[in-house]
Amino acid sequence: MDTLSKPRFFYGWIVVASCFLTTLAYGLFFSIGVFFKPLQAEFGWSAALTSSIHSFHLIIFIVSTFIVGWSTDRFGPRITLACGGTLIGLGAVLCSRVNSLWDFYFYYGMASLGAGIVWVLPASVVQRWFVKARGLTLGIVSAGIGAGIIIYAPVSNHLIIIYGWRTSYIIIGMSTWVFLIIAAILIESSPEKKGLLPYGAEEVKQSSHIAQPDSQQDDQWSFRDALRTRTYWALSSIYFCTLVSIHMVMIHIIPFAVDIGIGRTDAAAALGLIGGVSIAGRVLVGALGQKFGFRRSLILCTALCGITFLWLAGIKVLWMLYVFVVVYGFFYGGKVPQLPGLTGQYFHGKALATIFGSTYAIALIGGAIGPVIGGLIYDKTGSYHAAFITGAFFWFIAAILAYFISSPVRIGFKEDSS
Repeated sequence: MDTLSKPRFFYGWIVVASCFLTTLAYGLFFSIGVFFKPLQAEFGWSAALTSSIHSFHLIIFIVSTFIVGWSTDRFGPRITLACGGTLIGLGAVLCSRVNSLWDFYFYYGMASLGAGIVWVLPASVVQRWFVKARGLTLGIVSAGIGAGIIIYAPVSNHLIIIYGWRTSYIIIGMSTWVFLIIAAILIESSPEKKGLLPYGAEEVKQSSHIAQPDSQQDDQWSFRDALRTRTYWALSSIYFCTLVSIHMVMIHIIPFAVDIGIGRTDAAAALGLIGGVSIAGRVLVGALGQKFGFRRSLILCTALCGITFLWLAGIKVLWMLYVFVVVYGFFYGGKVPQLPGLTGQYFHGKALATIFGSTYAIALIGGAIGPVIGGLIYDKTGSYHAAFITGAFFWFIAAILAYFISSPVRIGFKEDSS
């Protein structure tokens, strides 16, 4: 380690840019709502059938996170990112050729099979490059998802108006593939591969409160060891609970707003604003997460998101909706980098991508059932009030689990007194 150099410009920031481009690509999947009406107009699909495309995507996404996590640890991020980017780009391009719902499932499923690269891979790789600024870089990387929401939806809508939905998928698919390949070329698995130390590693010897980089750890975790700890399952449960509520509100906030008399344009703008405000939360709270502790920041964000859901359940007018959007968007965004940061802190080592990928896959099950829970409650009661109360319950459960979570104890080893 003493032979590793410290250059004037740290290549890790190029890795951060590469990871940001990677997370940006998830905007392609969030833009499916823009294609709903054109697809229904051409094929006559019901709203339920068209919506099932997103549910199918999440199911394949679950499989993808396992594969990407394992592949990143086994073959490295460059090969994994190039393969995943090719699947996303090719799948989106082929969506232009669909003639039935089953065609769409197949081609969109192909793109979804590569989707694991957009979060598991960048959130794992960036932690190997940074020690001192790990929270900040996780916030920047996760901000790509919020930026993707802002960029892809209006661009897709503009392209559809000019060229139609089929040509739009070709343009979007090819463009996404190009910048994901650029990201794959720029990314590197670890600073050691470049003859570098992780950013801030020099301070480790002088400051005991900063976690050591993976390369300096004597007790690196394997996936099998992680599975045998309560901490792993607590992290998975926290992630699960948050995605139940997140996907519930993302799918149902527009019909809820329309039901209470808010215009569709204002409702759609509110959804986009959640993504925009979340960028600030991801970066600012992400930067503070390491300073004050990822666990404490996670408790704060999940608890406040629960409170905002209680506010949402009582909204009657537009200004109340925008209060929710701003406050919830900030703390929902702030929550995002805390979980991968906490996972990296607890389960450092070469299997981090596999471990984090598996917790995210479990969480996506919650993401898949969240909208269904909201829809079932609405169908039963004719209101979203109870649905959002349920969403608040899941946020509070996540906060309680985060409060009681503790460092993992490896089976067969004595617990670290620290």
